[in-house]
Amino acid sequence: MVGTALLITALIASWRVIGLRDLAVRQERERLQSYLQEQVQAWEEDLIKDLDEAIEVVAQDPFRAPQRQARMRRNEAWFNALYVWRPPRPAGPGRKPRAPSFLFPTESTQPDDHVWSEPCLQRARWMVQDPSIDPIQSAAAYEVGCAGEELRVRLVAASEAATLLDGTGQLPLALQVLEVEGLPPDLSIAEGIQLGLPPFRVATHHILRASIEMKLGRDQLALDRLSQVGREIAGLDAPDAVSVLHYVEWPILAQLRRHQRTEDAERIAAMLYRGGRRVVAYREISDRILGRPLREGEPGRFVYDQYSDRPFLLYYGFSSDLGVGMQLEQNVLLAHFLNHRMRGMRRMVTITDASGEWVAGARRGGEMMVTIPFEKTLTHLRIGVREAAVQVVVERMDDQWMLPLGVLIVCTALGFGALWVWVRASQQQLELMSRQRAFTTRVTHELKTPLAGIRVMAENLEMGAFTNDDERRSMAQRIMDEADRLSARVDEVLSVARERTIPDPVVFDPEEVLFEAIDEWGPRYESSGLGLAAEFDPTDMVSGDPSALRDAVSCLLDNALKYRREDRDDAKVWLVLAQEGQKVHIEVADNGLGVPKAMRKSIFERFVRVEGDNRGKAGGHGLGLHQVQEIVKAHKGQILCTEGIDGGTRFTIQLPAVRS
Repeated sequence: MVGTALLITALIASWRVIGLRDLAVRQERERLQSYLQEQVQAWEEDLIKDLDEAIEVVAQDPFRAPQRQARMRRNEAWFNALYVWRPPRPAGPGRKPRAPSFLFPTESTQPDDHVWSEPCLQRARWMVQDPSIDPIQSAAAYEVGCAGEELRVRLVAASEAATLLDGTGQLPLALQVLEVEGLPPDLSIAEGIQLGLPPFRVATHHILRASIEMKLGRDQLALDRLSQVGREIAGLDAPDAVSVLHYVEWPILAQLRRHQRTEDAERIAAMLYRGGRRVVAYREISDRILGRPLREGEPGRFVYDQYSDRPFLLYYGFSSDLGVGMQLEQNVLLAHFLNHRMRGMRRMVTITDASGEWVAGARRGGEMMVTIPFEKTLTHLRIGVREAAVQVVVERMDDQWMLPLGVLIVCTALGFGALWVWVRASQQQLELMSRQRAFTTRVTHELKTPLAGIRVMAENLEMGAFTNDDERRSMAQRIMDEADRLSARVDEVLSVARERTIPDPVVFDPEEVLFEAIDEWGPRYESSGLGLAAEFDPTDMVSGDPSALRDAVSCLLDNALKYRREDRDDAKVWLVLAQEGQKVHIEVADNGLGVPKAMRKSIFERFVRVEGDNRGKAGGHGLGLHQVQEIVKAHKGQILCTEGIDGGTRFTIQLPAVRS
């Protein structure tokens, strides 16, 4: 019952500790979820507020949209492009209907599809198609025939003439032809737009020039030109970039990578990808948003596409009879959120899309423990905290509960240990009581037998049954023998309660004690047919009581005689005296019945006897070996029981030596 109560108490305490740990984890999850909601909500409100303010500013002066766009690109890394348009307006009283139109961005120049209708270009193209005319003459027709035309026509003629000369191997002449009068050699695309030149004409002119320079061995000059043109193309607004953006991938990026200009190529590729998103977003506004009617006062909204080759993110609204849209870079925007709102937890926060694919934040840290959506802005994304964040709390809780849990474990172990000791002591007490009852029964029987004999013989004497003096003397002698026997049994019982001490120890030679034991037991061994062999080596003296030590050796010799094997003719006992270091050894070994290995320690306890078949008829009360152990302890030594000879028993008494 005590053990069950102790176990139940330990289980309840452990369950309570585990319950507190789970409660702490659950509370930490709730705290993290609340924290995420607060941070996301605050960030979304700030972002929408900034975007709405920007829409208001742009709508008040739409003609400054290019300057606004340039400023926002410098100040906000997550900003990509600005879009301004006039929504459609239905007809009304005194008001004409209005078709939707873009205010910004628009194409910088007019299309030049009509340029090929110029007579000089048509004549030169006719000469190129005539195989009888030399390509050099055709190139001259382009260059000379169009020399007096406007800059746009001369630029087309120069590119066509240089291409013909490049095909004939006239590379220096081709490079010379590309130097158009009124066109600076390093003219940028933006400068060309100011001169009324289409962006793709300026870009193809520079790309052709770089190709010829590379063939002439001017690799670095050509690569620098390609790198500059690539950056300019990738930075164009959507309407201008539509016709020329495809030139960037090839030949510009291909040539840069081939000539180990990897850093330039990667920078331009990133700009190209961003420019591609501007084109896709511009088409989205043109196809789906431009035609929506004006909705004054309606809050702005997000439009996103995460599944195209160029995913985009837009925010648009209406103000001052205008529609204003801003294209945002999602990855940069998320990095801004993580850096400013989740700085302390960045390594444990992950943002995923609707399918659970990683978008931003930590890639490791275990499973998601808490996830919430972006409710107002990036509604297609979710933000979550991984197990690593909760694990920190768990480890902290483990550290806090380590001491009380350790104390609980130690107390439980001590409780069960004490219970085990108590049960063991109870078992030993019961066993001792059982031995005492058996001892009492045997002693009572052995005491009653001589008493009964004495009583019978005394009654016979009293009744005068013996008239002869010899018979009376014989009967009196028998009474005395029975009294001596009874006295010996009483002394044996009293010796159990007597503490063995040596008040006046003397120094003596153990060999003399063993000789006395041989003198006493030699005749008995000889009469019983049991051999006794003595092997004595010189040893140091020992301190103690010679008679008590002789009694101990006599008890061992008596046991060897009692428990000999009757079925063997070579039954023998060995009495050995030797010394090892500071210990004097006295051994009594035999080849008799032996002592089971499991009882070689317990036989020195009171009332312990080896019971069983084939143990002889020696009897006994289990007190002899206990008395031997007490005598040896009184001499500050110890006694051991080990395997004897041929299954017998070996008792070894070890006594401290006294140097002579």
